[in-house]
Formats: sequence, structure tokens, C-alpha cells
Amino acid sequence: MQAKSFFTLVFFFSLIVGIICAQGKPYEGPEDPAGDIAAEKEGYMTGNRVFIYFRNTTELSDWPRVNVSKWPNNPDGLKMTDGIGLLIGAKVYIEDDNDPSTIDTIPITELPDLLNPNNDKHTLYYLQTSYREEMDLDPTGTVEWGFYPVFGYFDETGEYPALSNIPNSWPVNGWPSTGLATKWPGEWNGRFGRGVTYADQESYYVVNDAQDQEYLGSEDNVKYYPRPGHYIGDLKPDSKAYFSS
Repeated sequence: MQAKSFFTLVFFFSLIVGIICAQGKPYEGPEDPAGDIAAEKEGYMTGNRVFIYFRNTTELSDWPRVNVSKWPNNPDGLKMTDGIGLLIGAKVYIEDDNDPSTIDTIPITELPDLLNPNNDKHTLYYLQTSYREEMDLDPTGTVEWGFYPVFGYFDETGEYPALSNIPNSWPVNGWPSTGLATKWPGEWNGRFGRGVTYADQESYYVVNDAQDQEYLGSEDNVKYYPRPGHYIGDLKPDSKAYFSS
């Protein structure tokens, strides 16, 4: 008998950093807009006798709420966890832009440049998350410097993130594919491929940290722009309410 996982949470985290060159394969996935607080959704997983609340920011469960996690999912079940947040870390190499009038730096995306001992390289370390507390905020106190979900991966008129067992939660025009193209409208696009649902439940959403402008202030000596020439609001103009990067 094939075992079923209680859920498969599919994170297609958009690693917009060109450092994936180490794998020898350029990024060929969707061209996603910046994550947006307006795209935040929440839902519940109830497969395999598990009951757990989640948000499409990568967070599971919550505290001090009591109705957010339970196993087994019956009157005798107990709360499993107070809260879980996904952590993603990266080591990034950047180099000076050789413009004495600026202190901006650009990512090193080619392996020969990375290995060149004559390059004046900086090494930066990032650790990103989204959580209910202790998040850094922008100067206005309204934008968290962390993960926000991306529009395009759920029905924007609905209440939930895209769930495999709720077809009307799926994106109406299909799933983001390559560039700005979409694919497979009306079909599930999950962990096991087109239209396949082996798990009791799946949720598919995307997050990115485009809103994190923490080290792009005028006082910062080293500025890192992972995608020079790309700005928040280019693909979704109403995101211009937030800072550009």
C-alpha cells in the first residue's frame, strides 16, 4: 500500500539570485512579481488525521491560538506545535561596480568570475523567514522585511491559497510557467506533476523577499541588488506602494 503524507506543501521559492550558476543551469521559470502583503491567504490541512493551520507566507500553526494544530484530528487530539517558520539561507558574492560616485554592487553570476582571485569580491550571508513576531520592519512600520506571497498562484477572488482539494482556489488562467506564460488551467499542478494528487492534500504557493530593503539604505556601505534594472512594481504596478529595489 502506498503511504500518504498528511500534506505536501510545495514551496517554489523564487531564487532570483543569479548564484544558481554553480549548478550550470540558468533560471527558466516564471517571471514573478514582488511578493505582496495583499496576496496573503490562510487555510487548513486535514489529511491523515492531522489538523493544522497555515499561511501562504511559509508559516504553520500559531500562538496563542488553540485551534491551529491537532493530532489526531478528533475530540481527543492534542495541539502539536505553537508555530513553525521556514528559514532559507544564502551565501552571495558581489563585486564593486567600478563607479567611484556610487557604492552599489552587483552579483557575480558567472563561475569564472567567482573563481578569479583578482576580483574584488564581497561575501554576504542572508537568512530569510516570515513569522508572527520579531520581524524587522521598514521605516514606516508597515512592511515586514521578509517573505511575502506572490500573486498568480491562486484564485485572487477566493479565500484560500491554492489547495489540491479545492479546484476553485486554483489560478483561473493557469499556473505560471516560463516567463509570463501560464499553463494547465483547470488542472492541479503539484508535487507529483500535472493533474496528479497522491497526497491527501497539497498547497502550492510562491514567496519571495523582494520587499526586504533592509540593506539598501543611504547609510549602507555595501548595497546588494540581486537583479539590477528590475524594480518592485514592474510586473504589478500597484506594488509601487512599497520600496523599489
